[in-house]
This record gives sequence, C-alpha cells and structure tokens, in this order.
Amino acid sequence: MRIQEAENPLLDSEFFWYSILEGDQIIIEVDYFVDHELVLRRGRPYQVLSKIETDSCNMAFIVESDITGQLVFIHPFMIDDYILNPQRPSIN
Repeated sequence: MRIQEAENPLLDSEFFWYSILEGDQIIIEVDYFVDHELVLRRGRPYQVLSKIETDSCNMAFIVESDITGQLVFIHPFMIDDYILNPQRPSIN
C-alpha cells in the first residue's frame, strides 16, 4: 500500500522562503496579471532581486517583469520551482 504525502502549501511556502536567496531564479505556477495586464509568464525563470517580509504572513520575492520591466512582488505560494544561482557562495 502506497501512502501519499499530503501537500501543505504553508510548509511549501516556508521552504521556498528560506531556501531561495537573492540571485536565485523562481518559476511561477500560473501567468501573473496586474490590472488585467500580463506581467509574468508561467514556467519562465525570473531572477530574485530582493526579498521582503513585513511579518510572518506578509512576505514576497521581488522580480522584474520581462514584459513590462516593472518590479513585481511574488508570494511564495505562487512558486512552482526554483533554480539556485550557480555563483551562490557556499556556507561551510
């Protein structure tokens, strides 16, 4: 009998928040619109320029739109995958 792992979006978001640093790339699950205008595409990597956290429930990665050039705030819930920066310093 196979036991399926229960998905927990809160744990996934927290994992992404602590694992992803500035310079890494994130890939979002769905196209992202601001005021009915497409600003980010699903499946495309976007470099994390910064991270902000005003409290434990209000955190976001900041990326630049390849369509409009504007800075976009992405909540960890929207992340599908990520790519570590190959130049990321290692912690030993």
